[in-house]
Amino acid sequence: MTRTKGAKRNKLIGILIILVGILAVFAYMILYNGGMTIRKTTTTEVIGKLAKVQITGGEFELTQKNMDELSNLYFAKPITKGNMTLNGVNVEILNDELLINAPIKYKNLNLLFSSKGKVSVLNGKVTYDADNFKIGKVRLPKKIVLSQIIKLNNKSFYVEDNSIKINPSMFPFKISSLKIKDNKILAASPQQSIKKSFEEITKMSGAEIDKQLEILKQKIQNAAELMSGEAEKAKLKEIQDSIEKAKGKSIDEKKQIISDSLNKIDGAISKVTDSGKKKELEKIRAAAENAQKIAVEKQKISQKQNATKSASLTKAGDDLSGAYSQVGTSKERQMISIMKSTMSEMASNSSYNSSADQASVRSIYSTLDSQSKNKFKYALASNVDSDNLSVLRQIFGM
Repeated sequence: MTRTKGAKRNKLIGILIILVGILAVFAYMILYNGGMTIRKTTTTEVIGKLAKVQITGGEFELTQKNMDELSNLYFAKPITKGNMTLNGVNVEILNDELLINAPIKYKNLNLLFSSKGKVSVLNGKVTYDADNFKIGKVRLPKKIVLSQIIKLNNKSFYVEDNSIKINPSMFPFKISSLKIKDNKILAASPQQSIKKSFEEITKMSGAEIDKQLEILKQKIQNAAELMSGEAEKAKLKEIQDSIEKAKGKSIDEKKQIISDSLNKIDGAISKVTDSGKKKELEKIRAAAENAQKIAVEKQKISQKQNATKSASLTKAGDDLSGAYSQVGTSKERQMISIMKSTMSEMASNSSYNSSADQASVRSIYSTLDSQSKNKFKYALASNVDSDNLSVLRQIFGM
């Protein structure tokens, strides 16, 4: 009996030892990080590379060095969500795949989350097809990881067709193709046409009206030579002078001047009895009506453009909030604060003079070293969409 009890005790101890051993091995596997540390770099050449693509589009490549630069820029500060802190990410290019290592701290535990997979563009969306997910050395079921991503209801990353899709808004420009080859990421963005600024479009519209006004002035000059009475000539000279003053005026002001000129021409026509003179005045009126028609058309375009410009400026101001939280120095935050204020003023007042704001931002920007300038531009590029970034460049020249 005593021997039986001893055997049972020894068996129980043996089972406990095995369980402790299994737990120890599991703990080792789940806490394993392989001594992984975040690769640090102070270079930022990737910013210039992406900025060029953002403006012109076309093919480009990202090397391992570029990926390290992007990781350091994006994860300049740890990201904390609840009890979990992400200190950074190493993205390693392995021939035709990516190996993602992300050291995380959950409460007091230091863990290493990793994944290996391929990236591509499918139906206009950047797609990550994961081969595996791991915590330490423990492989996680793919279905469980994807189900957790679905529960997050994240707009930046989401699951579709058993793959992870990345929202296009996460990138500063549209990506039309993407593949990994020979330890490089090869990608392309649609060729960008050079967009005219709002000011250029306004100038072009004003120039078209001015062209019609020049025709009108010539018609008046021709008619004046046929007029014999001084009063008739003086009236035409008055109309001609008012048209001359339209140069440099806004589209709305040009339209009003043309409208006033039409009324004066109608008044002159009503007082003329000579059929030849009346015929010349009617030619002037036809030219004025044509100028008025174009002015009305351009005014509608201008109003639509102003609404679009206001919406763009408002959106750019909203986007700058994200950039504000990403920059790290007081000078950088001061620049973004000024830029946000400028966007707000220009959105509510189309005639707002932003020259003083532009000078302030450029003055502060000029005091930054090259690395700080690149980090600042990256903060803008990674938070402001390409169209609104173009608006910021037009205004502040960066």
